Amino acid sequence: MRKIWILAIVGVLALSLAGCGGDDDPPPPILTGPGLVGLDDTSADTAPLLIVEYEVPGTLGTTIVRILSDLASDGDIAFDPVLNSFTVTSGPPTVLFGIDSFNMNLPEFRAFLTFPLDGATGQPIVPGDAFIVAADVEVFVTLFDFASTVPTFLDLVQYPFRGLAAIDFDAVPLATRPVFDFFASDLGFLVLIDVTSLMRAAQAPPALVDFQLRFSRDMSVPPLAPSSLSAGAGRTVVAPPRAMEGIAPRQPATAKPLSPAEMAARRR
Repeated sequence: MRKIWILAIVGVLALSLAGCGGDDDPPPPILTGPGLVGLDDTSADTAPLLIVEYEVPGTLGTTIVRILSDLASDGDIAFDPVLNSFTVTSGPPTVLFGIDSFNMNLPEFRAFLTFPLDGATGQPIVPGDAFIVAADVEVFVTLFDFASTVPTFLDLVQYPFRGLAAIDFDAVPLATRPVFDFFASDLGFLVLIDVTSLMRAAQAPPALVDFQLRFSRDMSVPPLAPSSLSAGAGRTVVAPPRAMEGIAPRQPATAKPLSPAEMAARRR
């Protein structure tokens, strides 16, 4: 019922806005919705990709590496406010964030991605002493439910490798970047998001071995509020297919956990 009720409000509001004024009137504002966004996490040509340009002190020029996320570490966490419970899903084909308006309890999802920086999964390495010139994360939007725009937090977080747990839902971020939007028009496209500031934070000594991100809806922006004029900053839409040059094969979701000795030996 809630979904239908909000949809009716959006429809009436859209009609009233469309019926006001003449051809010279500004277009109606883009309105936020509760929104549930799904990011594809399957094949290499659509899976989350970290693109880093860096330079190492004492060397000439820069290096660009492309690192696919670790599917066994990726996942989402859903919080059910009625049952006061968390559901953790690791290695799904689609990671979710936002509000599931199809569920009468309106659970909130938060999505988590892990990009190993030490080559532990066969992906390229970013040296721990490298200076980050630029960094972007590219994601493929495979689901966009009931919203024209979803205001999004993107945080640098830290959680155990291949060990996502309920406690990570609200973990204090190590760093964050300005809020931006996902749009309904992103569905079926790759979205390139600037994460240079987060990657530089991950390089602060001692450098993190994993670059881990948490996507969540900015709950301070109520449904039907106008989208911020700066909500498109720091993001670019890219039409598929993705160029696969320089991208290493990816380990499957069933990849075994690293042993305690392997975990202890991870360094950058």
